[in-house]
Amino acid sequence: MKMNRKFFPAILGSLVCFIAMLSGPVSAETPIKGGVLNVGFPSDTKTLDPAFSVQFTERQVLYLVYNTLVKLGSDFSINPELASSWEVSNGGTQIVFNLREGVKFHDGTDFDAAAVKWNIDRRLDESVGSPQRKQLAPVIDSVEVVDKATVAFNLKKPFPALLGMLGQRAGFMASPSAVKKFGQDFGSNPVGTGAFKFSEWVRGSHITVERNDQYWETGLPYLDAVHFKDTSGSVVGLQRLKTGELDYVGQLSPNDVRPIENDQNIELHRATVGRWYSLQWHVYEPPFDNLDLRRAIAHAIDRKRIVGITMAGKAEIANGPTPPGLWWYDGSIKSYEYDLAKSKEYQQKAGYGGEELTLYASTASIYQQIAQLVQEQLAEAGIKVAIESVSRKEWYGRVVKRLVNFTPTRWTQRPDPDGLLYILFHSDGHANSTGYSNANVDKWLDEARETGDRKVREQLYSKVQQKLIDDIPYVPIYFAVEFGATRSNVHGFEWVADQIPRFRELWKSN
Repeated sequence: MKMNRKFFPAILGSLVCFIAMLSGPVSAETPIKGGVLNVGFPSDTKTLDPAFSVQFTERQVLYLVYNTLVKLGSDFSINPELASSWEVSNGGTQIVFNLREGVKFHDGTDFDAAAVKWNIDRRLDESVGSPQRKQLAPVIDSVEVVDKATVAFNLKKPFPALLGMLGQRAGFMASPSAVKKFGQDFGSNPVGTGAFKFSEWVRGSHITVERNDQYWETGLPYLDAVHFKDTSGSVVGLQRLKTGELDYVGQLSPNDVRPIENDQNIELHRATVGRWYSLQWHVYEPPFDNLDLRRAIAHAIDRKRIVGITMAGKAEIANGPTPPGLWWYDGSIKSYEYDLAKSKEYQQKAGYGGEELTLYASTASIYQQIAQLVQEQLAEAGIKVAIESVSRKEWYGRVVKRLVNFTPTRWTQRPDPDGLLYILFHSDGHANSTGYSNANVDKWLDEARETGDRKVREQLYSKVQQKLIDDIPYVPIYFAVEFGATRSNVHGFEWVADQIPRFRELWKSN
């Protein structure tokens, strides 16, 4: 009788589990192969082409289908991945990567220096329209194939942040042959070198990836497959986690996890660095081009109360975009205190006459909660606000295209301060959705990205962050306390500080 090869890994995994049960309990340090990981996540995926990916949740899938040139550690350290080593030379204007040999894309074609050059050139090509071009074009002059296993990045100027970027979206390596084959449909037919091969995407339902049996990292992956199941929210996700329908649910607040804190079948994983929640607005158009109005609103926000309600009082109140613990944090910088008298004073200076402001908010529950609290607090200060909801799937795209003005938003940290501060606050930042432009801030950010001297960079980033408090393109609110929750038989989960869950090395004990 012939055995269907598609089901052989699952049968083998079950056999390994059975043998392990006979021999005694499985050690948490001894991974076994087999099983399917069921992940609950929001249904906002638009593309699995890393050159065009924008949505946060897409990267959970991308890190399984693709590898990056370098790998980010849990502490944002830069480690080898497709590049086994690298050397920075010519005063920081050249990085030469030594690539792993023998690595294949899922379609059987070679991963080599030519593939790296093709991937970066594709992002740099203006006609392609990759959103990453705005990040890479100012710093990369050319990518040169030295030999099959060696590739050189020639930079226009020193750029210490590039290595961190190559551990994120800019560093995902796609198969050139597959991109040429599928054309505009590649985002629905992704092909990388990753531990899992793309299997199926039913929009509005699920995405499935299956084990890559020819994966280059010895012993990996352990799982047979990962199913990403569209889940409407944390309440539904946790119900399915408790019943065992899901193995992982993320983006959980302290309020969300209360019903499962003592559940012996569930393990909670607190994120090491909280997302930065804030309010933003278009500083280049009325009414928010009025600095005194921005100050009036900032003084009307009771951040402590917002933390108490949305984060059970456990989140860190933010005084800027950088949380404590990162080397570019400056504890001397303070944001606007809650003070209704000052708010009314600035309203008078601004000439505010009671006009209704529109606060746009994603339909995601956390944004709705923040929006409602802000609406209530501004009403107490005499500022009228109407809330307009935007679908979760469309919200971020509308923010970056500047189609919505006043809105709560959130950002995760990057492995280098340039990765967030430049893109949000430089006049040319590709994610500068507020229209903020300040010549000094541009100058300081440009200087900071061109020097490797950390002390100099610290001083420059402190100047930037103090100026952001003065000009208020964003009103900082808090750094969230968030959790990922797994079934207790899931092992190996570890947070990276960017808060994108990686599932490549997970395994299940039964």
